[in-house]
Amino acid sequence: MAESDSQGASRSAATTPARPNLLRRPSTTRLLEYLLLAALVGLFVWRALVPAWSSLSSDFPNYYLVARLYRQGYALDRVYEWTWLQRQKDHAGLENIVAAYVPVTLPSILPTLPLASLSVLRAKHCWMILDLVLLGLAGMLAHRLTGVGGRRIAIFTFLCIFPLRNNFIFGQQHILVLFLLTLAAWLYFSRRPASSGAILALTAALKIYPALFGLYFLRKRQWRALAGLVFAGLGLAAFSLWLFGYEANRAYVMEVLPRAMRGEIADPYNTHWQSVTALLRRLFISEPTFNPAPLVHWPAAFAFLQPLCQALILVPFLWLISPTRDDAAREKLEWGSYVFMLLVLSPNPASYHYCVSILAVVLIAGYQLGRGLKVHAGILTLLYAVASISHYRWMAHTPSGWKIFLGFPRLYALLVLMLFMLRTLAASSPQPLRVRLKSREAIAFAGFFLAIVTVGTGSAWRHLQGQFTNYSSRAAVIPASLMTAQPAVSGGDFLFTTITVNGYVLRKSAAGALTSFDLGADAFHPTVAPNAPEGWVELASTRSRIVRFPLRGPLPPKDQLAVEVGDGEQPVVSPDGRWLLFIRERQGRGALWIKDLRPEESSGLSTFERRLAGGEYDVLEATFSPRSRWVLFSARHGARPEMFVVPVEGNPGVTAAKPYSDWPATRYPAFSPDGAWLAFSREQEGAWQLCVAQVSSGAVRQLTQGACNSITPAWLPDSRTLIYATDCGRGLGLTALARIQAVP
Repeated sequence: MAESDSQGASRSAATTPARPNLLRRPSTTRLLEYLLLAALVGLFVWRALVPAWSSLSSDFPNYYLVARLYRQGYALDRVYEWTWLQRQKDHAGLENIVAAYVPVTLPSILPTLPLASLSVLRAKHCWMILDLVLLGLAGMLAHRLTGVGGRRIAIFTFLCIFPLRNNFIFGQQHILVLFLLTLAAWLYFSRRPASSGAILALTAALKIYPALFGLYFLRKRQWRALAGLVFAGLGLAAFSLWLFGYEANRAYVMEVLPRAMRGEIADPYNTHWQSVTALLRRLFISEPTFNPAPLVHWPAAFAFLQPLCQALILVPFLWLISPTRDDAAREKLEWGSYVFMLLVLSPNPASYHYCVSILAVVLIAGYQLGRGLKVHAGILTLLYAVASISHYRWMAHTPSGWKIFLGFPRLYALLVLMLFMLRTLAASSPQPLRVRLKSREAIAFAGFFLAIVTVGTGSAWRHLQGQFTNYSSRAAVIPASLMTAQPAVSGGDFLFTTITVNGYVLRKSAAGALTSFDLGADAFHPTVAPNAPEGWVELASTRSRIVRFPLRGPLPPKDQLAVEVGDGEQPVVSPDGRWLLFIRERQGRGALWIKDLRPEESSGLSTFERRLAGGEYDVLEATFSPRSRWVLFSARHGARPEMFVVPVEGNPGVTAAKPYSDWPATRYPAFSPDGAWLAFSREQEGAWQLCVAQVSSGAVRQLTQGACNSITPAWLPDSRTLIYATDCGRGLGLTALARIQAVP
């Protein structure tokens, strides 16, 4: 019987005409995928690996520099001060133009710490090799999580071409974050929730947003995972305190983190952020340099719309997440969608942040392919590819008015992709959406939504109070300048430092006209005596030196500038022009020195430079009394900065500094020309406020308000008006100069 059937089948096959099968679908699909992958890998090597291997761009040298300072024993208390870090960059001989560590966490230096003994380019090479290894490991873990084939995971990886390229070009840490988030997901779905939470805490120590997985675990009622996140986070916080000290951690938590969470870091109006917060800020908040032509200056609209948009992003995703763990496939969809939502929620996501979207898309595509939703997986892939390309050639970089909407194309692509993920999440729910909308849970989440909007609006409105009052009194508005700072007054003119594409440049404002001094190096902290024909400024390269230069007439050649102090920083000349104060820094701790500029007038004093206060004080700034008889300086002699006095004509080498007052957390002292008033800045709730004190009575009056910084005051000759640096309405530490009447 079997033989008969076999023969019948053979005859049937012989009589049935063969069907042409020139294109076999599986083989064709596989071939196309290999071709696509080869093209993507080639593009990645050409556009990312090759240029990244041979060049240094801003971000990696910043991590490397701070790690190197830590290895050398420097305290990192001032690492978030732009000028201080730039000076250290110059001393280290690094090539990147402008150094900055805002808003990076202190533990972010730890991955780079083992490389800090190498040269910076060799350290970057090692970091790139590590990134490639971590990228491969993340892909292997994603395959084990989803069952998606390695070829397709590689395609999803290299489709993220623009974020990957920028991560390698800038030497960023987001491939490490991708690996850690993938590891956390693998541990979570391997039923090791506490370990997953601990890994997420470690990731949050590098980049803050993974800490929001606490809400995810609350929603899922995964108490062990939440406990792992919380307790590991507390342990890492204690470890950071032990490593970096109280003051550095306090500066981050109190001064940096609140501004970073509101998107107020390097040029918060810049379209390269491509975030909802940046779009709203560009539309509704003006700033004379960064955003002179918004759609309308309406801070109340920003204060309301920012938390509203954040709630519209966060709450629907949390609501659609199931509170149980019944369906592992759907839970992976939830995890991936939540990761991508956190990226879109961020107020300042640069392109390289979206390396993490690789994990999100692989998890969601794995769910769709597992359910046979190939068309949906194709749409996801297309939207992901569109969101991952470079949009900069099509966007307006400095838009104004209604054209501002044209400056955020990548944001719109990301929002469309996010909405598609949200739709997929809603469609996967076992309950119809109309049923869920009528549930008590929907009412609870509606209350949660209203709470976010109400509390967020109130908080944002309070935060914006007092931030825009300085606009009408700006002393110098320089287009395309990130910072103007450190004013020094000479009659009706004033000198100051500004950041340009070429680094820190010295400029002078005279009768409204601006003059630049090309001194050939980063220029910091100019100083000048009243009506003097010349000034002094710090020039920083592999060491800092103080040079003298003419205020009027042509500058001498750069190599012929008169060097006043060969190893000194932050010069301050006395009102009578005789004495020059400066700081000598060793491993980040400053000692205060003085030099007699007219030694022929000395009466028994040494004509050499003399130390007034040792490195144990860690001197930050200094100023002379009006008659140049004593010096007032701020220092970190205790836990917080405070002010001390020391006589100018004290015995050389003998420390005689005494506390000036009991005012806590004070810096940037400056006496009025008539000696009746002292201006300074005092830190309150993470913001430095400008104050003025009557010298005779000690009565203090605060001049500025707002959750922003007003620092480095300098008096005009009338002893009533100050020029000061303020970052109100701007990015953290990126100050502009403004005038204020300090004395009625």
